[in-house]
Amino acid sequence: MSDKIHALIMPKWGLTMEEGTISSWLLEEGDEVEVGTEILEVETDKIAQPVESTVEGVLRRIIGEEDEEYPVQALIGIIADEDVSDEEIDAFIARYGSAEAGEGEGAPAAEGAVAPPEGIYELTMPKWGLTMEEGTISSWLVDEGDEIEVGDEIVEIETDKIAQAVESTVAGVLRRQIGEEDEEYPVQTLIGIIADEDVSDEAIDAYLAQRAGGAAPAAEEAEAAAPAEEAPAAATSKPISPMRAAISNTVTNSWTIPQFPVTMGIEMGAAKEFRAGLKAAGKAVSMNDMVVKACAMAIEKYPMVNAALGSKEYTLNPDVNIAVAVGMDDGLMMPVVKGCQALTLEEVSSSSRALIDKVKDGTCGPAEMAGGNFAISNLGMLGVDQFVALVPPGMTSILAVGGIKDEVVVKDGNMVPVSTMKVTLVADHRVVDGLYSAQFLVELKRILENPEELQA
Repeated sequence: MSDKIHALIMPKWGLTMEEGTISSWLLEEGDEVEVGTEILEVETDKIAQPVESTVEGVLRRIIGEEDEEYPVQALIGIIADEDVSDEEIDAFIARYGSAEAGEGEGAPAAEGAVAPPEGIYELTMPKWGLTMEEGTISSWLVDEGDEIEVGDEIVEIETDKIAQAVESTVAGVLRRQIGEEDEEYPVQTLIGIIADEDVSDEAIDAYLAQRAGGAAPAAEEAEAAAPAEEAPAAATSKPISPMRAAISNTVTNSWTIPQFPVTMGIEMGAAKEFRAGLKAAGKAVSMNDMVVKACAMAIEKYPMVNAALGSKEYTLNPDVNIAVAVGMDDGLMMPVVKGCQALTLEEVSSSSRALIDKVKDGTCGPAEMAGGNFAISNLGMLGVDQFVALVPPGMTSILAVGGIKDEVVVKDGNMVPVSTMKVTLVADHRVVDGLYSAQFLVELKRILENPEELQA
């Protein structure tokens, strides 16, 4: 996409907003636009307010018509530099796709194709401007379990331009905080769940699991939902991208490894408090950064999980190079944080963030992807409690990290609330046995339950 051409799209102002009506254009084609200029007014069933520009340029095309309704993310106008030709703008619009289809270059893909059931509402990272691609959760303003009314401020989001609170457009209870404070998420990423009070935890967990996997309804339900006389929908083919093809080849090779999983629960209350203290001290460290550093420390005691298997021998790698899975629209990449055994927690954090930024802006190359000895895949931010990952070829182990879940356990005969995170070590059985895997997890658990050791 040209950095001189900017798509003006129908904004998404609330959790339940699906479309908006253009009540009036406040500018004409050819008018100059500054940052903060009001361009048009949009109405929903709840509010009417102007859309402000976050870029400078000229309003070159008015695509959306007044008094017409358009879905969120639909292309309704074009802002571009004055020296951009009409032909370039025509080509941009053609690539973007029609406003009705909402497809093409620059149109964000939906994070999941599963619609929430009645009584469950998604809280997603908002898109506040034409160029906003991600936002950082600076702080949650309500806790899980708090009741919410329409207009209540739920979470504060920061971008490179503004910091403001997200207000609820529905009434209910904040049932899940999925996004973590000080973490950056792409627009439309699921960061929380609001639900009616009578919706069960099991129903929410089932929806999150279905959403994470893009699962379709069961065959019996689909058959019951469709009229008997309705003809089956035509199949849609989609070409396999080079990234998808590479992933297919990797997991096929991985499937030949005799691997087995071992799962353990870790109490994360102390880790959460430790991270809060780091935040108060101005140190932006994610929970995943803490897991990476803890794994590096545990590997020093149990180095076989970091070994490489040869034809007649295995090699104990002197460095702890940890590959961290980063999800993308068409798959994932696993950039490597190198030399973790010698890095401080803050250095692990800065190195990890730099690699994730390279993945996002498309500059992550072979040098950043090479040299991994141990891998971590984290789906906790999507509400996944526990899962099994595949050992990447050339490595011996991968740690699958689930979300932190509040639960009640019995300790010394008393009911005690704890925050538990389940981790699953999947290892190559040719190198590592079950006892060794369990011993590694016991050490990892000990470190994360005594997080002050991460800064030793």
